[in-house]
Amino acid sequence: MTAAPVASDIDPRRVLAALGYADVSDPVAITGGWETLLWHFATPDGAEHALRVYVLYDAASVAQREQIATAACAAAGISTPRVETFGEFEGWPAVVQTWCPGATLMSLIEGKPWRVYSLGRLFGQMHARLHTIPAPPEFAATAPGDWLSRVLPEHLYLADRLQTAGTATDMLIHLDYHPLNVIVDRSGDASVIDWAYSAAGDVRADLALTAVTLEIAPVPPGPLRPLMNGMRMIAARGWRSGYRDVAGSMPDYRPFLAWACAMMLRGTEATLGRPGVWATKKDLDILRRYIDRWARVD
Repeated sequence: MTAAPVASDIDPRRVLAALGYADVSDPVAITGGWETLLWHFATPDGAEHALRVYVLYDAASVAQREQIATAACAAAGISTPRVETFGEFEGWPAVVQTWCPGATLMSLIEGKPWRVYSLGRLFGQMHARLHTIPAPPEFAATAPGDWLSRVLPEHLYLADRLQTAGTATDMLIHLDYHPLNVIVDRSGDASVIDWAYSAAGDVRADLALTAVTLEIAPVPPGPLRPLMNGMRMIAARGWRSGYRDVAGSMPDYRPFLAWACAMMLRGTEATLGRPGVWATKKDLDILRRYIDRWARVD
């Protein structure tokens, strides 16, 4: 994994020109993501678009992964951005997508904390719907090794253990499903964005990553931190309830928890120190403790 540039290192107009979008409105940076840089812009015909530059990846295949995954979602009737163009800019994968209007689930929770449980249920219902989509054949050829191995070398034993125990590869999984990657429009309809991690995999792995994100991922510092910690547990309960509304039950994802923390550790360590990233070395230590704890659970 290569070092991530900061937003000021990349001129979005240069990226867009390289992708064939020379005549556009001033790109507006969208904050929130740690692993991609995102801008909103419009073309002369009035259509709105998103430019996404993947700063934690060093191969353009991630943009193709977005295209394959979103096409599978469209066939299943699930709303996602449509990939319009993908390529590279100075070695960084970049993609132009259609714009999903609305607000992230996270911003809705922050703005209306009394709705945290109901929004969590919506989050879970969408997650269960995603888990009905068969894995694209393009993903299946390299699964599960391609995604189980996305951990630091010291934690590859967790991937080996899961593969030996039996890991499914039959369903499309997102592997970065959290409240910043679900957009809700004014009518209450949801769209799922950021499919760069998607794979042919085991829904238990996807659930474990979301559980870890909701329950122990670093939260922003400040006076609202205790409130945020309380809300995240309510959101997690809503997520589980919403998932069961659609799927009837939630698979036991506990065997994947140590691996999920190892995935989060790798991504957090790579983004440490970037503008807008509130994680600290203390958070890395916390993740390592959870890995050690859950790795001992059969």
